[in-house]
Amino acid sequence: MNKNVLAIFAGAAGAAAGWAVKYKKEKRSSLEENKPLLERLKQAERMLYEAGRQRDEQLKQIKSEINHKVSQ
Repeated sequence: MNKNVLAIFAGAAGAAAGWAVKYKKEKRSSLEENKPLLERLKQAERMLYEAGRQRDEQLKQIKSEINHKVSQ
């Protein structure tokens, strides 16, 4: 009877280990599938930041031109 109990426990442990490996693999693959989405979001953030920086430079230039014309 002890051999039967050990066999059942060994089978259950093997099944649990197999399930854990399968779960980790699925989780990892789902993260890899979302990687392009994360990269697109990062790229969009960089583009938005760059557009804001360029607009800031344009506004500074306009302000400088106005101050120069007013002081003349």
